[in-house]
Amino acid sequence: MTTHEQMSLSISGEVERHMEERGIGRDDVEKTIDHAEATGEKFVNPSNGRFLASHRPDRVTYWVEYSKVGEGYRVHTAYSHRMEMKRR
Repeated sequence: MTTHEQMSLSISGEVERHMEERGIGRDDVEKTIDHAEATGEKFVNPSNGRFLASHRPDRVTYWVEYSKVGEGYRVHTAYSHRMEMKRR
């Protein structure tokens, strides 16, 4: 398993701008993908093979849509929110 410190990410300029506007750092994206890949906690869109993963390291939940490309990952979008979802 690749750790987030060694992760190869492909992020377009447009996605980088959106991340910056939303206060999402590359490290947040790496940790979210690393968490999803390590735990298997991710959704897959069967029509395009992209994954959607979330990670809540503190009070913010990060969501990343990504796909596997060779040994790395292509980030299609990322967003965050402060809403807390409780399971029953």
